Amino acid sequence: MINLNQFARQVCLVAFISIPFVAAQAEPLNKSIYPTVYQVKNLNIGELPVKTIVPITAKTKQEALDQAQIIANNPNVDMVEFRIDLLDFASNNKSVIKLGKELNQILKNKPLIATIRTANEGGKLNISDADYQETYTEYLKQPFMQLLDIEMFRSPARVERLIKLAHDKKVLIIMSNHDFDKTPSQQDIEQRLLEQDQMGADILKIAVMPQSKQDVLTLMNATLNVSHKSKKPLLTMSMGSLGTISRIATANVGGSMSFGMIGEASAPGQIDVAQLKQFLKTVQP
Repeated sequence: MINLNQFARQVCLVAFISIPFVAAQAEPLNKSIYPTVYQVKNLNIGELPVKTIVPITAKTKQEALDQAQIIANNPNVDMVEFRIDLLDFASNNKSVIKLGKELNQILKNKPLIATIRTANEGGKLNISDADYQETYTEYLKQPFMQLLDIEMFRSPARVERLIKLAHDKKVLIIMSNHDFDKTPSQQDIEQRLLEQDQMGADILKIAVMPQSKQDVLTLMNATLNVSHKSKKPLLTMSMGSLGTISRIATANVGGSMSFGMIGEASAPGQIDVAQLKQFLKTVQP
C-alpha cells in the first residue's frame, strides 16, 4: 500500500518542478478555444475535477455482475470500463449485449465504456478488422454503453463508419492507441492524438510504456501541447510504476480522466481508486 502523505508530497514536488518545464514548450493558449464538455448521465466529462475510471476485468458473467455492484457502490468511481475482451465468452455478441445491459442498470449514474482491447494493442482478443466492425455494429443497434472505445489503427474506412454509427446513436467515441513496449517521440504522440481529433473522436486517448523518467515527461509534455491545440478531453498515461505520476498530475497538463482500480488492474501502473481520488484532489488545479 502506498504511503499517502509521502507520495502526495512527491507528486506535488514533481508537478512543481516539471510543469513549468513542459509549459515553456507549449504553444500560447488560444483563449477563443474552450474545452469540450460532454454531459453523460449525471457526469460532466471534460471539466475538472478529473474523472476516475475503473475497469470491469471479469472473465465470467457472475464475476462481472459482482464487480459492477462493488463499483456502483464506490463513491470514488466516476466512470466504468467494461473490458469485453477479458470475458471467456467475448465472441458471443448476444451474451455480451445482454450482460452489458445488466451492467448499465447496476451502475446507474456511472457512465459505461464498452471496450474490446485487441491483441494488436495488448488485449486478449484476436479479431479481424471486419469482425471488429461487425461486433461493434451489433453493440450499437441498441447501445448498452454511453461511450465506445475504438482503436485508431484499425481499418480507416471501418473506423469511420463506426464513428458515424456511434454518433447517430448518441454514443461518444474514445479513440485509443497503446504501446506496451516503449514511449514514442513527443512529436509522434502529439500527432496521434491530433489525428484522433481529426478522425472524429470525442475523447483522445494514448497509453505508453516508459523506459526512463524522461519518457514520462515526454508523455506529459505531449499532453500539455495537445491540450492547447484541441478542445477534446484527453485521457493519457505513462504506464507502470515509473509512470504513476502521469495518472495523478494529469490535470496539471490538460488531462481530463484517469484510470484507477478496485481489485485487479487492467494495465500496468493503475493504483487503487480511493488513493487515486485523494491524490487527484491534492494536486489538481
